[in-house]
Amino acid sequence: MKKKLSKSPRRRDAKSKSVSAQAGSASPASGFSKLRKVLVGVDFSEFSLRALRYAMGLAVELGAALTVLHVVPADYGLLCIGKEASRDLEKALQSQAADNLRRLAKDEIGLRLPVDLEVRVGQPAEEIVAAAAESKCDLIVLSTHGYSGLDHILIGSVAERVARLASCPVLIVRGRRLSPERKKVRTPVLRFKSTTKRTG
Repeated sequence: MKKKLSKSPRRRDAKSKSVSAQAGSASPASGFSKLRKVLVGVDFSEFSLRALRYAMGLAVELGAALTVLHVVPADYGLLCIGKEASRDLEKALQSQAADNLRRLAKDEIGLRLPVDLEVRVGQPAEEIVAAAAESKCDLIVLSTHGYSGLDHILIGSVAERVARLASCPVLIVRGRRLSPERKKVRTPVLRFKSTTKRTG
């Protein structure tokens, strides 16, 4: 289930390429081919706001259309409430998310570029992939919590699943750099040269 809040005009055709990014890069568009449509997922955390700013920078520099998506997780069924109460709760959560998304767009984007705002209810990864496919987006931008260590776990199941399922490139913006106080754990590295001799 989805709820669209606004429409943006179509922009010129473009293609994208998959890269990773660090929040705060000087030129978000550096290394990209021109994009036509960019979708960014937000959950209103500070980390996702960094992804939004990165996606906005890309859209502004490349003249791409921007869609900002929030997914209300469909896990309230665990509350064991009836169908009618479930529908009422779903509508209330969508309405609240829509209000938050409007405020976010006003504060972060303003009049700098047209933007589509969309609220969906369901499993976040699947809804993000579906939204990108339906809108024929060229790039999905998501954030991580940016911690060091077990990045493949701390990236979060949503970003990882989107990266596996999406038919378009997925750009994952790291939330923050490793703190100087935190020492990076290094594993032993063995370097050696092959002793195999050429024949002939």
